Amino acid sequence: MVLMINIPVSSYYKTMYDASLELISHTESYKSSLPVLTFGYQLGHIFYQSILLSIVNSVLFLKIVNCVISSFTIVFIYLISKELSNKKAASIISIIYSIFLFPLLFPSLLSNQILSMLLVLIVIYLWIRQKRITVFRSIVIGILLVIAEVLQRDIFIIVIGFVFYLVFLIIKKKEKKMLFLSMMYIVSTFIILLVSTSYVFKVTGISPNGLANKNPAWRVLEGIHVSSNGRIQEDDFKYLGSVEKTKKELNRRIREDYLDFPKLFLNKIKTIWFSSDIGRFFNDNKEEEEIQFYIMVNQFFVYFFFIMSLLSVITIFKKIYKSPQIFISFILVSYFIYYLIVEVTPEYAYSLQILEAVLASVTLGYILDKKKKGVEYGNIRR
Repeated sequence: MVLMINIPVSSYYKTMYDASLELISHTESYKSSLPVLTFGYQLGHIFYQSILLSIVNSVLFLKIVNCVISSFTIVFIYLISKELSNKKAASIISIIYSIFLFPLLFPSLLSNQILSMLLVLIVIYLWIRQKRITVFRSIVIGILLVIAEVLQRDIFIIVIGFVFYLVFLIIKKKEKKMLFLSMMYIVSTFIILLVSTSYVFKVTGISPNGLANKNPAWRVLEGIHVSSNGRIQEDDFKYLGSVEKTKKELNRRIREDYLDFPKLFLNKIKTIWFSSDIGRFFNDNKEEEEIQFYIMVNQFFVYFFFIMSLLSVITIFKKIYKSPQIFISFILVSYFIYYLIVEVTPEYAYSLQILEAVLASVTLGYILDKKKKGVEYGNIRR
């Protein structure tokens, strides 16, 4: 798809791409950029891209690397789905996901979600596949989560979800001591390495503020922007450099606009969970009718994965689930709440739809098992 369609890098990711070029050319004017200074955590993805660009200085190379990573993402969707459901359901869902237009086109945007979500899937798979809890595996999981977090700051939601999942297991299972120790190793590895990475970025001059977020309230300010339906507005960049002004404007919007929040939340839910924003992936050479056809097809996949993942709660109510399903479900619920608060864009759906695909396999596996039992029962009666 990358080679077939020339997709321009969107403005936000282009800023990080340009900063990556500056980093390898040692011009480093990105350090004076207000967004980069404010949101230091962006430097993780910038540094990663600069490593790739130092190998082959080409946007196409970055896109091809992203495509390779996305291919491995499909493999791990299959592997995890097979563990939570069955081989047939995992195969079907993986094939359906592999022809889903949005993730097929997404690597061209140079997003920071692509590698980080693959690492998250590896973490989930490592945890599922372990026959017994070990210190080494817990530390490896902590390291992978740190790398994912450095690349994409919103991964902390998944880290928090993992901790709650471990608490759930500690309460439910007998191996309380080993589960508790594993949680401590994962959390301590994560915190120590994240703080250390931020410090290294700062002292080496890569990032003036390390990986720190100097204005956390700004994303909330954008998230409750009623007229933009919670999307980033350029007019609000004037608040980036001042936490005090951001909080003052945030309080004003809450006081004046709170009655519009229910409608705002519904629009944000539509944007992040049901939007099909792929029209911009196609250039002007495409006919409008053809673009609308692609959007319609993509929209079918969006609804399919959402509905199928939602129906996976049936297995929880029937108590026929495997415990990692609780972890993935908790992450999606946490993201649902999180994106009601902060700014949204249809691009954020990439991470969510990967997890939806895994839960969709649980639903499909349940349907296939029910059908199989029905056929067996019919054969017995005959």
